Amino acid sequence: MKPSVYNFVWPTDDPDKVMIFNSLTTALAEVRKNRIDLLDVPQFDYALLPENERQFVDELRKGGFVVDDTADELKMIKFNYNSDKYDSPIARLVIAPTLACNFSCSYCFEQPDKSQDENGRQNSFMPDDVQQDLLGYIEEIVKAGKDIFVTWYGGEPLLAKEIVFDLSQKIIAITEEHKVGYSAGMVTNGYLLSEDPDTVQNLRKNRIKFIHVTMDGPREVHDSRRMLKGSNDPTFDRILEGIKLLKANGLETYIRVNIDRSNIDNVSRLLDVLKEHNLSDVFIYLGHVIPYTAGCKSYESSCMLTEEFSAINQAFCKNLNLMGFDAGKESFYPRFARACDANRTNAFVLGPDGDMYKCWTEIGNKAASIGKIGDLASQYEEKGNREIQWLTWEPFEYPDCVKCKILPICMGGCANQAMFINSERPECKEWKYGLEHYVRARFSYLKAQMAAIDNSLTKL
Repeated sequence: MKPSVYNFVWPTDDPDKVMIFNSLTTALAEVRKNRIDLLDVPQFDYALLPENERQFVDELRKGGFVVDDTADELKMIKFNYNSDKYDSPIARLVIAPTLACNFSCSYCFEQPDKSQDENGRQNSFMPDDVQQDLLGYIEEIVKAGKDIFVTWYGGEPLLAKEIVFDLSQKIIAITEEHKVGYSAGMVTNGYLLSEDPDTVQNLRKNRIKFIHVTMDGPREVHDSRRMLKGSNDPTFDRILEGIKLLKANGLETYIRVNIDRSNIDNVSRLLDVLKEHNLSDVFIYLGHVIPYTAGCKSYESSCMLTEEFSAINQAFCKNLNLMGFDAGKESFYPRFARACDANRTNAFVLGPDGDMYKCWTEIGNKAASIGKIGDLASQYEEKGNREIQWLTWEPFEYPDCVKCKILPICMGGCANQAMFINSERPECKEWKYGLEHYVRARFSYLKAQMAAIDNSLTKL
């Protein structure tokens, strides 16, 4: 047998013990220092070990800390990655019923096609023929036994809520007829949630179970970054009311705080506001503003490097815990990284005019389209190479990634950045800078949980 190449060993507060973490299995264990010699040797003979040592190795094996000496862990990673990538039981669709938006955010990456904008079509809503083509596509997918997962996107999807709700009902009917699963969520700026009292109820009715809303800081900070288009009027208070409605109606709500160097010092004040409004049970997380497209170029100097973002995120997660937010009760913890939807089969982004894309950072950029939803048969004749480029991208082509112990929980990060922004090598994810911090936080949490259980048993 041999130690896994994906082991990490870190000291604990107890000088006689260490914690071991494996990035392939994400297993975490605490062991005595004098028992981890087997993790420092290239190979060992299990049969020659004393009985107590074999029992210890058996436990290590369950967590993937030791493996058979014939095991090729890199091939295991490749198999798991590609099995999920090419044979997923779920079709994942990001649907934008419109690219129109009522906000004018300073860092927005969406780039409308200029010719469309001149003709006034960029801000149009998805026409009936595109809706029918979409439903026809879904009909074919569910016949193959695939479940459907939809994320409603934009622009601002609630500007086209009638289309969203009508399509939702029709998709639900198709999936129920063919006895496959259906689930959905929405990415919205949240401004229109409280405009009509029926809106949130209709989200529930149409099985839109989770909602992602963005708030970029306390009122004055948020309103300077996410203002109404045309008037620059404030938006914070309306969004806050919408989030309260989501919570009152039992919808799973996520608040994303997009951060860069201009607002990082104000994030904690947003937590104070949310707590004042009894929203500490709503999940909140930081979003790293990245210059994905040419539209972000003027904002690039405000964007943080990943290492900077990691330090801010670590402090933020700690603060969530100290302030009693549900999102801070269990630490941010790594998992095996599956392929991004952009790199999967049966996954794409659909624009309102029927153009299909692989990544939502490309929506509206005609040059990046992989075809039309109503003309799938001929898409490979013209634009198939673009889709194949996405589907065949993988981190195993990069020597630095293959050698990296964080590979299983990173998988090369963002393929869009690797293919079109920095083609020399992928951009390392936050795990490179924060892994030990987050694992230690989970370790401390689990130790506290175990201590609480022991105390309860003692009292009994």
